[in-house]
Amino acid sequence: MKRFLTRPLACLLSVLLLVGVLFMIIFHNPSFVHAAAPAWSPNGVHYHVGNLVTYQNNTYACLQDHTSQPGWDPVSAPALWQVQSGTPVPNTTPDPTVSSTSTPATGAPAKPTLSIQKVWTVGNGNYYDVMWSKWYGTDGTSWQLLEDGKVIHSEPLTSSNNGPQTGTYRVTDKTYGVYVYQVRLINSAGTTASDPQGYADGGASNIVLSGNNADVGRQSLQITINQGTSDFTLSKFGVTNPSFSVVSNNNSAISYQVSGTTLHITGLKAGRSSLRITENTTGETRFLGVRVRTATGQNPGMPAYLSIGSESEDIQGDLDFWHSYGQNGTNKRVDERYIYINGGPFTGWRTWTSYDGQRATSYVRESLKMGMIPFFVYYNIPDSSESYSVDKQHVNDATYMQAYFKDLQFFLDLVRQEAGDEQVGVVLEPDFIGYMMQNSNGKNPTPLNQLSAQTSAAYSSGVLSSTDPVYPNTIQGLIQAINYTIHKNEPNASFGWQFNLWASPGVTVNIPSTGLMRITDSLGISAGRAAIAREAQVVANYYLNGGIASNGASFVSIDKYGLDAAGTGSASDPASATWFWNADHWNNYLLYTQTIHNSTHLPVILWQIPVGHINTTHAVDPYPGTNGQFPLLDNSSMHYEDSAPTFFLGDTFTPGSTTRFNYFATNAGGDPKVTTSGNTITWGSHMQEAKNSGVIAILFGPGVGGSTDDVGSPPTDGYWWISQVQNYYNQPIPLP
Repeated sequence: MKRFLTRPLACLLSVLLLVGVLFMIIFHNPSFVHAAAPAWSPNGVHYHVGNLVTYQNNTYACLQDHTSQPGWDPVSAPALWQVQSGTPVPNTTPDPTVSSTSTPATGAPAKPTLSIQKVWTVGNGNYYDVMWSKWYGTDGTSWQLLEDGKVIHSEPLTSSNNGPQTGTYRVTDKTYGVYVYQVRLINSAGTTASDPQGYADGGASNIVLSGNNADVGRQSLQITINQGTSDFTLSKFGVTNPSFSVVSNNNSAISYQVSGTTLHITGLKAGRSSLRITENTTGETRFLGVRVRTATGQNPGMPAYLSIGSESEDIQGDLDFWHSYGQNGTNKRVDERYIYINGGPFTGWRTWTSYDGQRATSYVRESLKMGMIPFFVYYNIPDSSESYSVDKQHVNDATYMQAYFKDLQFFLDLVRQEAGDEQVGVVLEPDFIGYMMQNSNGKNPTPLNQLSAQTSAAYSSGVLSSTDPVYPNTIQGLIQAINYTIHKNEPNASFGWQFNLWASPGVTVNIPSTGLMRITDSLGISAGRAAIAREAQVVANYYLNGGIASNGASFVSIDKYGLDAAGTGSASDPASATWFWNADHWNNYLLYTQTIHNSTHLPVILWQIPVGHINTTHAVDPYPGTNGQFPLLDNSSMHYEDSAPTFFLGDTFTPGSTTRFNYFATNAGGDPKVTTSGNTITWGSHMQEAKNSGVIAILFGPGVGGSTDDVGSPPTDGYWWISQVQNYYNQPIPLP
């Protein structure tokens, strides 16, 4: 028995010894192991930790239990495999995130969808969220956000077991333009991108213009072309077969035609226009300014005719008004539009908007898109209130004036950045010099070079430096420093100081309570106009002594009054009103203007000229549903009469009562353009006379809040002003 039992045991021991030898051979000889390992398979093989495979002539050991899928090979998925021999091929794709609880990818991720949501957050720019979602299908292990083809954000994703995955990224502080976004979902099997989506920020449009340097870098506010024809290609994000229609607000500068997606624009003469481009299948619009160079290839400056502008805000009602381009009298063309940059350097215009500087930035953009020159009334020596004492206190306050110069520099930098080489205009500090002249020393006003001011604040603020000219601590020096700062920082700006009709305390003549322009009522035409000319000369000399013509100043500005005439309650008896002028008074005004022009040797821009007209106009209302008749102004707030546009643009009207008829028919000066017929009066257009007086532009617009408004949806004057302006453009007055 013992012998029988011993032989099997010996055999077993021999077998065990052989196995041990084989084990030593196998596991101490890598080439033996590698030759024996099977090739990696992508076809659903379940690998356990420690399994060996060969791939691309290398051997790999499994690090995590998983079922193989295409793209999870040992080179592409180093989180699953570890090389055991040879030189691995470098991994060029992101590592997958794999856990024992996740569902392995069966291919590239499902396609995500993209949406963009504006965020109305107050800050230093425009904020919006780019959001994506994948509701079912293969997961991604990470995602990327591309802006204009470049990755701007990436982050890993948590497995959803092929369920929903989402992501959001907030885009901040973008400038005006259209940005194209796309999301990529990534896993070990590949990458899947969403459809691209354009986002029009800051008032831009999803309609794209290409060719002739249009929309390069950012969406063009305006394009500049030579005289002759230029072609552009139109497209729109998200529309495969777009259809376009185009209309212009100034057909005298350009003509245009759309052929499919090609836009042909022909520059007819130097000037500006705007196109409203509509994509017909979606209704989306884009407004594009068009600037036509001169025949010698120069950019146009101010118009070559007596131009017209209007006050306007960037509120939606005002923009909608300007955007309603039409035919003939219903069109909305002007050459310039202006806005106030005011309120002082601490709590003023920079604090009123969503981000710092938006008031100026937006105004330049919208003006250029509409083919208009942006004008600004820079009005920051006063802040929340204005008076002689406030202005005098502020200009002698070093802290206030340091902030003032920094504010001016900031404003100029914004305008230069947005407008580029386009013309802009700046009317400076209304009423400031007028207050000084009227109040400084009775009938012998103290010259501005003898009134103190903290001009040195321009240097201590860092706006000017030791390399710049040194100006004295007087109001004259202050004015010179302001002019120098503008000319240095925004060479494309036309700028000038504002003159007040009431500035003089009566140096050469006693001025009646109804004002200098009505002195002819008491002195008669001959003596009265001589007095007006003398007093205007004194005013011009006072302003010139203050340095208003220094350092590149390009015009002077003269206003009338900040409220329509009938706002003083004098509609029934205009002869008793200070500001409800007849034609004699308006001709006195042009005499005053001409004297200022001749004395300063600078052109004149009339500013803040009221827009209310004399009632019972015979002009035909071109708007539908009106029976051709303009509504009466009822002389309530924002619906007041005035005689300014009636005088400049011309009109025939029936004034009503005998009192009103006799007053508006007055013509002691013998103006040939003032005539009567029965109970009607005709004032012919006086744009030629304005041009003869040195005027190059008239900027109409309301002053104080109750003034009649020529802009809005609808304007409070019943569209009379804008329709008469369109008639003027049929034959504008050329400038020399």
